[in-house]
Amino acid sequence: MEARTQKQLFIGIIFVLILGGIGYGIFDKLALVEATCSDKIQNGKEEGIDCGTLACGVVCQEPAQPLQVSEEKLFRIDSGNYDFVAKIFNPNSSYGAPQISYSVAFDSGTKTGSTYILPGQTKYIVLTSVRTDRELIGAKLKINSVQWEKLDMPAGEVELINRRGNFAGSGSGSFYEGVVYNDSNYDFDRVEVSVILFSASGGDSTDGDIVGVNRTEIRTLLAKTERSFRVVWPFEQSSATRADVQVSTNLFENSNFIKSYGTQERFQEFY
Repeated sequence: MEARTQKQLFIGIIFVLILGGIGYGIFDKLALVEATCSDKIQNGKEEGIDCGTLACGVVCQEPAQPLQVSEEKLFRIDSGNYDFVAKIFNPNSSYGAPQISYSVAFDSGTKTGSTYILPGQTKYIVLTSVRTDRELIGAKLKINSVQWEKLDMPAGEVELINRRGNFAGSGSGSFYEGVVYNDSNYDFDRVEVSVILFSASGGDSTDGDIVGVNRTEIRTLLAKTERSFRVVWPFEQSSATRADVQVSTNLFENSNFIKSYGTQERFQEFY
């Protein structure tokens, strides 16, 4: 190849590389979605949700670990009427899920629902009054989808405490009643209360077996106040020796917070 031809070929290659670099720069600026680093969506050059060293100057945390499901149990209340409970655990200390879609497969069909879970929380999914025209043998919980989200509210800033709990029963039925105290500076629109009854522990078990479940909801629980609740079973829970009361509220849902004191609430600063 002549020197003149080699020179022309070299110049041509340089020209192509320059045009390619300019074209990529234009495409990178115009065609690619820019990183926002604040919309809770992974976009642009973000390496995760609102994170990435180059895009946001923030190192991404490890991917969220899946939820752990255990202690699934079906209870026959009477003919064609059942309760179901399953325990789920979130092993992530920073990530929670404002939306968990699940389904429970029974012998007679499937029931779907949704819930939430906070970082590091152990939570019971309780279904009551599952009606069917056939006898059920078992049920299985399946987590269909989890919408992970980082919760910046410090641990312990919201504490809902069950006080003065009392479980009692007779031949005509059983009940549990207690008082929930909101030991926080936030007013909540909805607070969930789940009551799990356990038998005496045996063998290697420290908790005993779950023998009954129930749930209720408290509407409007103001800061530093308490509200009473009561759940009832239409039969005596004679095998129950203790009750575990789980009080929870959705810290991801803005509408669950009620504005108080005429000032901006702490949670509003996170959005």
